[in-house]
Amino acid sequence: MSIRKRAAAAYRPRVGESVLDTRTGRTGIYMDTIGGEHYLRPPEGGCEWTARPEHVTPADPADGGSGGATDAEPADPTRPAGRADPAPATPAHAA
Repeated sequence: MSIRKRAAAAYRPRVGESVLDTRTGRTGIYMDTIGGEHYLRPPEGGCEWTARPEHVTPADPADGGSGGATDAEPADPTRPAGRADPAPATPAHAA
């Protein structure tokens, strides 16, 4: 009789959390999960990249990661990730 070991559940980061992509060695900010892949962006800004959930771990604070949600730019759950703020609406009475 063999005993099967369950694979450990993949780490589930919070939006805005600093994480490490162990496949590339890059530290990024977790943005969202779409289609089974985590979307990360560089802490200093720039293009997002994707990482498989099994390759994402909490960032080590010694590597420059905060290890938690960032205070500088809290996530807005009402705004889709990666989209610019919409243009302000013009009041109907302004002409």
